[in-house]
Amino acid sequence: MNTQRTSALLGFAALLVALSCAGSEIPDVANATLEDHVSRVIDGDTLVLRGGETVRLLGIDTPETGEPFYLDAKLFLFSLVCHKDVRLELDKTEYDVYYRLLAHVYVETEAGWVLANAEVVRAGLADLLFIPPNGRYYDYYETALYEAILARRSMWGTIPGTLSIEELEADLLACTTEVVAVSFTVRTVEQTRNELVFYAEEGSYGFNIRIPNEIVPELGIDSLDTLIGRSATATGVLSCDFRLGPYITVDNANQLAFRDE
Repeated sequence: MNTQRTSALLGFAALLVALSCAGSEIPDVANATLEDHVSRVIDGDTLVLRGGETVRLLGIDTPETGEPFYLDAKLFLFSLVCHKDVRLELDKTEYDVYYRLLAHVYVETEAGWVLANAEVVRAGLADLLFIPPNGRYYDYYETALYEAILARRSMWGTIPGTLSIEELEADLLACTTEVVAVSFTVRTVEQTRNELVFYAEEGSYGFNIRIPNEIVPELGIDSLDTLIGRSATATGVLSCDFRLGPYITVDNANQLAFRDE
């Protein structure tokens, strides 16, 4: 997993899940059908059970060897599950092409049973990866992902603080494909067939925020005209396109916050 592919992975995951996922389910350790002991952790999304079977954690993708945050993800999973008893919940496909058991892995903590897969995501150390026909708990994993992104945890926080448009444009190449928080003033609002677009008043490159129409009702906007001149902060993966300019796509209402002047 490479953080430079974040936008593509998020879009790919969403497409896969749209094809196969019953995503509104809530994880419950009572759904686990297997119990075993973790003897070794290979990386942030793979572990080995006492009997020698390798388990690939469902729904997540962590950095590979040599990539940033690889060791962080591995150590996080190690501290969470290694040398502990775990319970495993399988999905529709039990094994991948490498003959690894695919599972949602539950571990008991002081706070009770938690889903280890989602905790790695929540820590900002994994992206989502759902491959049909497996798709259980997608909404739950996605909520954990947005929590990590908005809190700028671990691999989502490589560019700290809130940037002005001027600061963003001064280091646009380094910011592209990274998670950033950008402060801007709404100059114009454009409604298209597929999305709502806010264009920033500041800057030279046409920074804009793109909001799919299905997300717009969640913003609680009474009138688009009232947004003109409003100050806002958007948090998300920065994309840069020759035609569209630099932009952030808002897939969750919490990514966009308006400030009262």
